Amino acid sequence: MKTNFQIGERKVPSVGIIGLNGREMTRAFLRMSKGAANCYHITDKQTRGPKINVLVAAEASSVLAEIAPTLGSDDFLIINSDDKNIFPLLENSHAKLITYGFNNRACITASSVTNDGVQVCVQRGFRGIDGIEREPHEFAARAVANENSMSVLGAAAAWAVLNAN
Repeated sequence: MKTNFQIGERKVPSVGIIGLNGREMTRAFLRMSKGAANCYHITDKQTRGPKINVLVAAEASSVLAEIAPTLGSDDFLIINSDDKNIFPLLENSHAKLITYGFNNRACITASSVTNDGVQVCVQRGFRGIDGIEREPHEFAARAVANENSMSVLGAAAAWAVLNAN
C-alpha cells in the first residue's frame, strides 16, 4: 500500500495519529486542543489523507514505515519510546523527534496516573511547532471513561508540541 498523506504547513496545524488505540488518542487530543488543531486517525486501509504537520506513532507499523521517510525537517514525529520496534523505522525520517512513554528516557512522560487522568511531565526542553521553546514543566491531562493512560499521554505529547501554554 502506498500512502499519499501530505506533510507540510497549514494555517491550522494538523496531527495524524497511527496505532491500535489511535481513535482513543484522537478523541483525547481533540478534547485537549478544543478545536485549535485538526486531528486524524490514520489506518492501514487509507491511501489518501490530509496534510499533516505532526505524526504520533503509538507503535511500530507498516503505515509508520511508509510515512516516516516523507516527513520533512519542519515536521514532528512523536513516538512511543516504550515500543523499541519503532526506532528502526525512523532511519530515513528528517522530522524533529519527540518521545513519550513511561520509561525515564522519554522526553514526555507521566509523573503520576490517576482515575481522572495523567500528570504529564515534559522532562527535556524542545522547540514546538511555533518555534517557541518548551521548558521542562508539568501539566494535567484529563482522561474520560475507558481511555487508557498511554493514549492520554500520547495525545498530551502532541498537544505540548502544538501549544506553548
